[in-house]
Amino acid sequence: MDSPNIHPRDLIAGLQKGLALMQLFNDERPRLSVPEAARLSGMTPSASRRFLLTLVHEGFAETDGRQYWLTPKALRIGQAYVDSAQLPRMLRPIVEQTARTTQEHVSVGVRDEDHIVHVVRSRYSHIASLSIRPGSRVPLYCAASGRVWLAFSSALAQEEYLERTPLRALTPYTQTDKAHIRAELQQVAIQGFACVDQEFEINMRVLSVPLFDRAGLLKATLSITTHASRLTLEEMRQRYLGPLYEAQALLRPIC
Repeated sequence: MDSPNIHPRDLIAGLQKGLALMQLFNDERPRLSVPEAARLSGMTPSASRRFLLTLVHEGFAETDGRQYWLTPKALRIGQAYVDSAQLPRMLRPIVEQTARTTQEHVSVGVRDEDHIVHVVRSRYSHIASLSIRPGSRVPLYCAASGRVWLAFSSALAQEEYLERTPLRALTPYTQTDKAHIRAELQQVAIQGFACVDQEFEINMRVLSVPLFDRAGLLKATLSITTHASRLTLEEMRQRYLGPLYEAQALLRPIC
């Protein structure tokens, strides 16, 4: 669904700033001081302090007087999507069916700006991967599902992404050469699937296919993740592309 054209006068700036400030917290910055929050958000220190204190007052954050951190109540915001969105609920039965068929971990990812977020994951899993936790965010360039999204974007959108995104080597296997990634995206667009070998996480191999809606628009991706010791990439393709394509066909009418 396309985003509506909203006039700036209809927006609540305080809500925008508060939500942006909450998103500053991550695994690299679990705690923030007022000066840090101000620098990262572009707000004044006094405004940052008021927003942080508001989060504390509402129970979304705690403070020791110098630093601030989020509380478990912040999970309610993400859980509200999981509980209310129709897409995860509709996809889950087929995700579980595919997991039973392959005896591998299966997940569904959607694009959130320059990241992939997993909104459904199969209950069956023999692996412990950071990348497949519900709500986990993975950069597009080093995720199989991310490369699917990029491959089915316009050439201009791909170039804009590559220009604004620092391509960091997250593992010794991460591809960071733009020419190589461009060539791979062309191949993904032709063959209709993407494979990633330990580029985001050591020992994790991922195979991903697009999920299109009835109008042919990309809505999500369906991925299988397995341990590198179990199968080679070629073995993954031979064994699991069939089940993924079967699930893709079943999911198309409900995406």
